[in-house]
Amino acid sequence: MKKNAFDVALEQLAEAIEYMKLESKIHEIMKEPMAQLTVRIPVRMDNGEVEIFTGFRFQHNTALGPTRGGTRFHSEETPEDVKALSLWMTLKNALNEIPNGGAKGGVIVDPHKLSQHELERLCRGYIRKIAPIIGAWKDFPGADIGTSAQTQSWMMDEWEAMNMHHEAGGISGKMMVLGGSRGRQEATSRGLLFATRELVKARGVEMKSLTAVVQGFGKVGWHLAKLYQMDGVKVLAVSDVDTAIYDPKGLDLLDIHEYVERSGTLRGYPKAMEIGNGELLELECDILAPCAVQNVITEENAPRIKAKFLIEGANGPTTPEAEKILIDKGVFIAPDIWANSGGTQVAHFERIQNLNDDNWSEEEVNAKLERINHKVFNEIYALYTEKNISMRLACWIKAISKVVEAMKARGWV
Repeated sequence: MKKNAFDVALEQLAEAIEYMKLESKIHEIMKEPMAQLTVRIPVRMDNGEVEIFTGFRFQHNTALGPTRGGTRFHSEETPEDVKALSLWMTLKNALNEIPNGGAKGGVIVDPHKLSQHELERLCRGYIRKIAPIIGAWKDFPGADIGTSAQTQSWMMDEWEAMNMHHEAGGISGKMMVLGGSRGRQEATSRGLLFATRELVKARGVEMKSLTAVVQGFGKVGWHLAKLYQMDGVKVLAVSDVDTAIYDPKGLDLLDIHEYVERSGTLRGYPKAMEIGNGELLELECDILAPCAVQNVITEENAPRIKAKFLIEGANGPTTPEAEKILIDKGVFIAPDIWANSGGTQVAHFERIQNLNDDNWSEEEVNAKLERINHKVFNEIYALYTEKNISMRLACWIKAISKVVEAMKARGWV
């Protein structure tokens, strides 16, 4: 039976709890979200019919403060995915010195099949349904797969209309004119770039000597591929949900992006070889960056992966069984809760700016992001080398330790 994302998250949690020799009551608290809300959202479609969409908002742990986490609009969204993501968000925040617990939301929908008016009505309906448990000092939803600065702006407008006052800090990932942060669009990808630089430097290699394969060509994958190329890395292949394209001499990313903007897909791109998504993961390269969805690297395909560095742009792209195989092969892994935390960090910066009626430059945002990424890397790399454990376990130990410290301070355990 195939594992879902929550199965993987629980397995990772159990391994860390066992290694740390923590009490069972801590394990019990962290196994499930503290609050779980499932909602049904009626939306009047453009043809006059009403469709009902199912949505979720899960708040995993509030020990470190109000919760935060993105909202996914995806046709195959499941409560198990959202629960796993909320747990990972708790750890991501704790690891990266963000004073918040983890939450996550989702709606089962393909946003590309909705008109702009239908999508706006769905966003507003979702916020109305989850309103009792959100707010700037409770839980502030951000963007994720299938959501954008526009969807977040509609959500914020609905939230403010309901509460009859301005509260830009209640929703993150908004358009700049409504309090969004500079640097947000590339934040996750820029954090992945910083993480790659740290790992490569630790291995005594130069970025400009490397090749990369990026799974995904959406918000994260496109910007990461572009940033890699600006750093001198040769990008050999990229993919989307339809197909993957490959050129051993390196891709013309700007030309590809223009093609996707016109056609909406990589399929049919004439200047590179079309290959399967599975084949892309197994290409000969230095850096493999899965930037799509979870559980794409499994014990079935891990033996055929040839990359030297695995940079986890997606949340939970690697199963525990696959990770063991990759580590035995000498693959150096940048775990998701550290590597792809750039978006979370800049969402945190956005909230700080909103609460202070402030506005930072993009240079200031990027400098803060790089400084925190570097500090966290030094801490987890020291633990990784000292204890001879995986980078992921080092991340989880540091993050769980902080959450447990907060729970003990509150008297929960």
